[in-house]
Amino acid sequence: MRFTSTVTLHIKQQIKMALQQSRGLFVTGASLSTLALLTACGGGGGDDDSSKASVTPPTTITTPITTPPATTIPTTPIVIPVVDPTSLDDLVVDPDYDLQAAFTLLVQVDLATSQRGYFSLCDDYKQQNQLITVNYESCLLRGALDSGQLNEQLLVANHQRNLMAVVWFYDGSAPRYQQWQYSSDSAGQQLAIN
Repeated sequence: MRFTSTVTLHIKQQIKMALQQSRGLFVTGASLSTLALLTACGGGGGDDDSSKASVTPPTTITTPITTPPATTIPTTPIVIPVVDPTSLDDLVVDPDYDLQAAFTLLVQVDLATSQRGYFSLCDDYKQQNQLITVNYESCLLRGALDSGQLNEQLLVANHQRNLMAVVWFYDGSAPRYQQWQYSSDSAGQQLAIN
């Protein structure tokens, strides 16, 4: 009986020690079952040699508790989407905008020449340094100069803010280019070539 109490005491101490060491770890079910079986059965018998056999306490298997990685809160600002207007009631118009789809451009060419010339005003052009390329299929106004003069009023769409004026002569001399830009400071839009 003495052996049984010694083994039981030893097993209880092992369990207590295992629980203190684990601190948040747990013992598997098989190990607990084995420990409980040894404790419940006792040694049974007397002080014969068979009961004094060396008993090794069962080893406990512990599984570490893994801590999930800390989640980081994104630092990007929350963007609230701008909703496109779905009706005229949702439309917001700048107070300075007059809701006109076009404006009037006054074109005045006054050259002191008697040569025959031609005028073109186009919106499709490219300018790289001194080289200017004009697509004459995109012209808004074309006309012959009468003694170096041309006076016209032209209705121009609001999206056309840059135009290229070209005056060229029939004698083959180099054409004269002048770029026009929309002026928001001016009450009326004008292109003058002198």
